[in-house]
Amino acid sequence: NPRYSLTTRTLEDCDFAIWAVENPVPYSPKNLGKNVNTAAPEYLPTLTADDQLMLFTRRVIDANVPDGMQDDLFYSLKDNSGDWMPAKSLYGINSSYSEGAASISADGSTLVFTACDLFGKYGPGRWGKGSCDLFIANRTANGWSEPQNMGDSINSGNWESQPSLSADARTVYFIRAAKGQKKDRNQDIYVSTRLKNGAWSKAKKLPSIINTPFREETVQIHPDGVTLYFSSNGHPGMGGLDIFMTRKNENGDWLTPVNLGYPINTGNDENSLMVSTEGELAYFSSNMQGGFGSFDMYSFELYPEARPLPVTYFNGMVYDSLSRKPIGAQFEL
Repeated sequence: NPRYSLTTRTLEDCDFAIWAVENPVPYSPKNLGKNVNTAAPEYLPTLTADDQLMLFTRRVIDANVPDGMQDDLFYSLKDNSGDWMPAKSLYGINSSYSEGAASISADGSTLVFTACDLFGKYGPGRWGKGSCDLFIANRTANGWSEPQNMGDSINSGNWESQPSLSADARTVYFIRAAKGQKKDRNQDIYVSTRLKNGAWSKAKKLPSIINTPFREETVQIHPDGVTLYFSSNGHPGMGGLDIFMTRKNENGDWLTPVNLGYPINTGNDENSLMVSTEGELAYFSSNMQGGFGSFDMYSFELYPEARPLPVTYFNGMVYDSLSRKPIGAQFEL
């Protein structure tokens, strides 16, 4: 009975909300400032493992498209003092079509992003399966390679978006929803891994302990490889979309998702959480009062119980011992 199911779900939300408000978690969001945020909407952040590059989506005015606006990808780098520098358009990826909802690999060398069908086209030289598809590009000496559709194992005639790459760029999590459904459509988290031949495996839906008959979205697999953050309105929460975390146990099974609590979650929709590599800082998008207009990017210190497992990151340069010139190399630990 749909009405009984809705009533039961609403009562569970009420019980949780009463408890959560009585037991708030530490939360003090900070606007990332005018170098990142504008009067236009900014959302869906993704970070490299060293937390020195942030990539995000911005909705820009474009008189050449039917709606008068489209999505582009922008990036910002940190300066020596740790502040974000003025954001720039992602040259080589952005086009007169919409590009957004991206994920960048830990080392910044692989990019997966979303492009959507506009009169049957996805951008210059791009083809798609229908609705929104995921595309992949690699960093080269001259910028980015030509983006390629990730293929039938991941994309379909449905809506695929909001990818999250694992640290080694060999696993991708993303959201799929049936094309043309209304706002309250069922959305689920899927996962695909890169095979030895370079192809991607057939995407599989995450188990029902995570996916519900309702909406799951904005997934992040943390660089620790076992902690997953996502938004959902199908688990007990404050109402609307709440942010949850789950973790794989030693057997590789996902544990019951945990609500990040109030006031991180409220009666509004909360989503697009991105947790930094060391786990102490979380980034998200919000249209809360006091910003630069519409949705802005914010950060806050994530309380210890909601942090991922400890992760160590390093970078360096490999060079010829005689000529002292840099050379291409791979390192695995």
